[in-house]
Amino acid sequence: MQPITAFDAALKRAKHLLVLYELLHDSRVRAVRSDWASKFIEIMHWPQSDKIHRVDGKGQDSILIFKDCIGIDRSHFSHEYLSELLRAAVVASIAALDRYLHDIVLHHSIALLNRKEEDIPKELRKMTIPVLATKRALLSLKANKNARPGHILKQAIQEHLHNEYTFQNPDSVQKAAQILGIEDFWSKVATAFNPPGNKKDIVTKLRNIVIRRNQIVHEADLYRKTKAKKLILRAVDIAYAKDVVDWTDCLVRSIDQVVVNEL
Repeated sequence: MQPITAFDAALKRAKHLLVLYELLHDSRVRAVRSDWASKFIEIMHWPQSDKIHRVDGKGQDSILIFKDCIGIDRSHFSHEYLSELLRAAVVASIAALDRYLHDIVLHHSIALLNRKEEDIPKELRKMTIPVLATKRALLSLKANKNARPGHILKQAIQEHLHNEYTFQNPDSVQKAAQILGIEDFWSKVATAFNPPGNKKDIVTKLRNIVIRRNQIVHEADLYRKTKAKKLILRAVDIAYAKDVVDWTDCLVRSIDQVVVNEL
């Protein structure tokens, strides 16, 4: 599987969260009319004593009807509640970037290791793998000199990458590029952007998105206060979440183009 394939699948889930937000976010101004509710209950063959709630999604493209007995009401479909879907989309986008970079490094690692030692990227040469993985590879060759123990080494590299690296902020993304031996990485990514971007702006934007991601993941997206009398969530809206998802998509496709051109 190509690294970009896994990225596409992961980002698709992030986009799905945005769709759910728009379908579930209540746009109704008024409560459901009693006559409409009565007719709906009759159609459903529900007892007329049942109380129902109606939620209208974006542009009334979706309607959700539920009974009062389930313990929630329209307030649970307000932005305050459903904004968690937007936060999840931001987190999922950076997770997709992280997964892609792990996969792309792993994808090219064996080919890079087949180069002459002096041509192997310095950061890849510095990588360590468990001695037992080396032993298994040697035993495989000893048992069959035509064996190809590359999968053993590849699995060991994969474990090392996931245990030691998180490819999210600009510095760690740069580290992934160094392992691949790509020089002047951010300038090349900026050139590959559609439309071409500015290296400094791209690095700054990714850094800010990762800071926002960390606020969500590590701080429950609550403002930090030493004497808090009230818990206050940081604001997030659909426009910001969409921008993060779309921009991350553009970033990864630019990185992928650079990797293809360089390797």
